[in-house]
Parts: sequence; C-alpha cells; structure tokens
Amino acid sequence: MKNILNLLLLFYGCTALSQIDANSLLGLPAETTSNINSIPAATIQEGALVFDSDLKKVYQFNGTEWKELLQSPSVFNKTGNYTLVASDNLNILTFNSATDVTLTIPTGLVIGFNVSIYQIGNGKVTITGAGGVTVKNRLSRFKTAGLDAGVGIVCTATNVFHVTGDLKRD
Repeated sequence: MKNILNLLLLFYGCTALSQIDANSLLGLPAETTSNINSIPAATIQEGALVFDSDLKKVYQFNGTEWKELLQSPSVFNKTGNYTLVASDNLNILTFNSATDVTLTIPTGLVIGFNVSIYQIGNGKVTITGAGGVTVKNRLSRFKTAGLDAGVGIVCTATNVFHVTGDLKRD
C-alpha cells in the first residue's frame, strides 16, 4: 500500500510540474500580411518579430525586410552549370543533366551558408570555388560519385567551404 501511495504522489508531482502556465507564454504581435508590409521600414527595429495571421508564420525584420523564421527548405532543379547565390542557403538543389556540370561557389556567402545538392541525372556535378574561395574535403573529392549522389556544402569561415557526401576524385 505504501508503494502505491508513493507512486501516486510521484505521478501527481510530475503531472503538476509538466503543466504550463498560459500567462508565462511569450506572445508576438499578430498582423495580416498587408498590415505587416505597410509598416515603414524606417520605423522597425532590426530583430523585431511578428506573427503573420494570414500565412500562419513568424517573421523577423533584418533591417531591410521581413524574413520568415524556421522556413522549410525548397527544392530547385538545375540542368546546367550553376553558381550559388545567397538565396540558395538552406535549400536543396537537384542537378538533372545528361552531361557533367559545374557548381561554382562564389565569394561573399555568409558563414553558416548550407546547401544540399543531389545528382539526379547521369551528369556528374563538380564543385569548385571562384577566385578567393577555398573548398575543402578530407579526401580531396569534389565530384559527385554518380546517379543519386548527395552532397552537403557548408561555409565554415569567410570564403571557406567544406564539402561532404557521396563524392569521388576527378
């Protein structure tokens, strides 16, 4: 009987601790997309947050524009040579080409820039850096290994990128 009583007390204590006080939740201002876009940029503090009640998403002001927080990656198909751009960050690029293509990493992408690429055609993808960019791989492999190969590219320092995945030497 004593064990049952201890078990009940333990259960009650855990249940009481797991409840959240609704008054302690952080609330964000909620506005429609139209209202958010009509706020003069000069009046918004960088880092401000708002909940878009039309899109059901949270946005942060970066000093110039509202950017969606916690966005899901998008998939973009490429069929030829391609140079990464800032908006590729956190997205997925598929390369569907019958012949080999080159993916160029330019200077100026932010530290933490992260993109995934996949070879979905027969053409292999060679990863190279523009002048001033260092591309690193432990085994000096910079070309996708074949059909359905996947590769991750991450900027770990200014103009320094690490490449990992299903790669082979030229």
